[in-house]
Amino acid sequence: MNERRKKMIQAYSDNKIPGFELLLDNVCDSHNVAAVSRTADGLGISKINLYYTYNEFPEFDYNGHKSSASATRWMDFEKVEDPLEFAKQKKSEGYTLVGTYMDDTAKTVMDYDFSKKTIVMMGSEKRGLSKEIKEICDELMYIPMVGMVQSYNISVSASIVMYELYRQRGHLVDTGLINSLRGNRDGDNKRKEQGLEPRGL
Repeated sequence: MNERRKKMIQAYSDNKIPGFELLLDNVCDSHNVAAVSRTADGLGISKINLYYTYNEFPEFDYNGHKSSASATRWMDFEKVEDPLEFAKQKKSEGYTLVGTYMDDTAKTVMDYDFSKKTIVMMGSEKRGLSKEIKEICDELMYIPMVGMVQSYNISVSASIVMYELYRQRGHLVDTGLINSLRGNRDGDNKRKEQGLEPRGL
């Protein structure tokens, strides 16, 4: 790896919204996990925790590649074995654990203050949050809906939550950094003329 690429990757790694993580609880479709990682990468989020007890742990080498556009290789994934130990550690670091679950105490995602260190925990498509994950929640949030359908796809829900985080705290990242570091590489201008994105790192 040449020095220019090393500098680009380091700058990319440093250009993140601090104090935010996701936890995905038994999300059964690896394509959904990959799609969440793509949005997370695009919005300056670097860490996704994965908790699996009854569904198979996602294998990114074989599934979800199209959805992620290789974003999974830039994410920091951590497998959670013990929710109580996870909660103890994260709370000692100053994090508030927020579950996406609807009850009388839940706030809308727009009313949540993302200025504090937060881990948003999202459940599986069919069962929602596991009992043991609900038990470690400090707060709850939900996404308002007005249609006949009662829920969003998990990757859509995660995207809405992450974009609200970005709306509140996106000033902390440099949206033009990566393109400025890439410079005008051969072929990029032609790709733009064709309506295509520049090549990745």
